[in-house]
Amino acid sequence: MDFFAIGGKPLLSRFPPHLPGLFAPHAFRLPDPAHVAATSSTSVATPDEENRERVLASGLQGTPDVDAAMQQQLVTLGQLHQYAQIQHIQQLQHLHTLQNVQLLQQLQMQQIQIQQLMQECDTAADADGKLSDAKSPDGSPPEDSPEAAPENAYQASAQTNRSTCPLVLHRGFNPEEVQDWEPGRFEHIRKLQDASRNRGQVHLMRDTKHDRLVAVKQMPTRWVRKSHAEFVVEHPSETELPWQDVGCVRYLNSVGYPFGCDLLGVYRDEEFTFVVTSLATEGDLFAWCESGFPPGPDRERAILPIVRQIFEGIRALHDLGISHRDLSLENCLLTKDGPDGELRLRIIDFSMASTSRMFQYCVRGKASYQAPELHLEEKYDGFLSDAFSVGVTIYAMILKDYPWLSTRPGGCKCFEYVRKNGLRTYCQKRKLRNSSAKVADFLSEPLQSLLEGLLCLDPEKRLTLGEAAFGNSRRSVWDEPWTHTGPDS
Repeated sequence: MDFFAIGGKPLLSRFPPHLPGLFAPHAFRLPDPAHVAATSSTSVATPDEENRERVLASGLQGTPDVDAAMQQQLVTLGQLHQYAQIQHIQQLQHLHTLQNVQLLQQLQMQQIQIQQLMQECDTAADADGKLSDAKSPDGSPPEDSPEAAPENAYQASAQTNRSTCPLVLHRGFNPEEVQDWEPGRFEHIRKLQDASRNRGQVHLMRDTKHDRLVAVKQMPTRWVRKSHAEFVVEHPSETELPWQDVGCVRYLNSVGYPFGCDLLGVYRDEEFTFVVTSLATEGDLFAWCESGFPPGPDRERAILPIVRQIFEGIRALHDLGISHRDLSLENCLLTKDGPDGELRLRIIDFSMASTSRMFQYCVRGKASYQAPELHLEEKYDGFLSDAFSVGVTIYAMILKDYPWLSTRPGGCKCFEYVRKNGLRTYCQKRKLRNSSAKVADFLSEPLQSLLEGLLCLDPEKRLTLGEAAFGNSRRSVWDEPWTHTGPDS
């Protein structure tokens, strides 16, 4: 979520530099630019300057009290005035250049959005075509298709709700719905964490109006701006889009997605914007991994229910036509909000999510979790790159460590070893953190098989999460014994 935030004071805006006299351009007469160019190269006065000097000269001729030195000084003053006027013109031209740059950035962002919309439309059309092809002649799905026999009731509804998903996720939330912040309503309890990428913080607060604990993400309005359109113009190179996150969460709430937090409101005061959501009581998986059983069979049994929820949650998200693109331990929360007290998964941070499925030259997510195909020139499948990120997440959950630091070519010796020798050989060589024991000794054979499938470097051979888009054409995590019985398979 904020793993690779850059420290230091952020540059929150791009105001043009101060130029003397910039805000009173009407006080100056702008000569023709071509004439100004000639003036700067030949030092010939403008017509106005010639008239001015003629008046000065006429006042000086025949005046014995003014000597030649004074006349020369006045001529020099005239030249200085001319030079100042030329400098001002250049300053105004510099301002116009800045304005043109900002206009160009706006046009570029609009072009990018148009290209994304066209790509999303093509993806939706391809998906519709595949669904139509999967139908039997009478219009019903084949008996052996996932549509005919979904894993659960939500998967069936997801196939219906997919048609309602906005092509551009930020449109799931209308910026006009932002309300005035009520400081007396929300009582601050403590800070939960920093939100460095958004120049803000996440706080635990109590909503006194409804007597409930909530999570409040506080961001400077001058950074997040007042809408998605303003944000992308002000920050055209940003990959995390906060209004897209808000819009996606609102949409997921509207279709009853069970693995997300509830968006309770967006508020604003004179300085900050506050995004209020339901609270995940147990924190994120990163913190959860530091506790519990040590690596081994008992830990595998403990994480199995959570891993199954991750599979179900991402599969449901994909069945809605959404690629997350930033899955990690930090973006998976746990909560105990049911009567049974069991841990429930909440997937967060959709600021990089997209309704497109195929991407190219588009690297997203944290370095350890990025599928290797993101760094190639070919198009890649967002569903399969999400599956790779899930594999890294499971590895970290069971072993309390990352398998590698980066999948970029030449970026990590550990990953280069896996590329050359395979994951199993790597686990036999890799030592457990703070131990001389080998990683493979703490992984059951069924779990090694699951990880090998999810972390397959070839996306065409990688395990899927059982999405309807793949049908029965390839093996999924639900075909792996560990998914159902854990280390006792």
